[in-house]
Amino acid sequence: MPKMPQPGAKPLVTPLAAQGLRPVFVDRWSDKIRIRTLRPADVTTEIAAWLTDPAVMEGLNAPQKAMGLDAFRTYVASFDNLKRNLMTILGLPHGQPLGLAVMEVDLRHRLGSLHLIVGDPENRGKNVAFEASAVLLRHFFRERKLEKVTFQPLARNKAAIAVCERSGLRLEGTLRAHRIDGRTGERLDQMLYALTLEEYDERIRALEAAGLVRPFSGPGVPA
Repeated sequence: MPKMPQPGAKPLVTPLAAQGLRPVFVDRWSDKIRIRTLRPADVTTEIAAWLTDPAVMEGLNAPQKAMGLDAFRTYVASFDNLKRNLMTILGLPHGQPLGLAVMEVDLRHRLGSLHLIVGDPENRGKNVAFEASAVLLRHFFRERKLEKVTFQPLARNKAAIAVCERSGLRLEGTLRAHRIDGRTGERLDQMLYALTLEEYDERIRALEAAGLVRPFSGPGVPA
């Protein structure tokens, strides 16, 4: 996940207007999952608490440091929603918050780096990350014109690796002893999975032939 703000720090907002760019606010859904840009006003204590859950932090290898509601809203405000995109994963049909998705985008090289969190323990192991990935990949490849997406789970994060493989991402390599465990100091391997636009198109054609493509809708999407 992108770096958390320090207490009292100002939001790290990218000056998009100076570059002639505008943020993109996401609102896309399938039959099971809705992906929507998270705004500071949408943050609840429940969402803020996800980042203090040891199971979530172990998967991200991030420190288990409590963030108050105001600090978390500052963190949300630091995303410019173009190069750094923070979105909430909502369950359908009721729209309950299930997790968070971050996509960091290199506009020049048309690359995206994806991070996913499933919040509450009762929602893990229910294909939430996989369903969210289907919506996210379609949006960023088709609508945001990315040409490659990467996902870099720790080697111990078996659930994230399973999502990568099921979503058709390719293992490009293993980064040996690439991270330090924040709890034990042990050096950890990190996996590098990736999917190019050409590979994504090939996968979608195969799914279409099998009648397995998920619905995709939202404001401005053709019927």
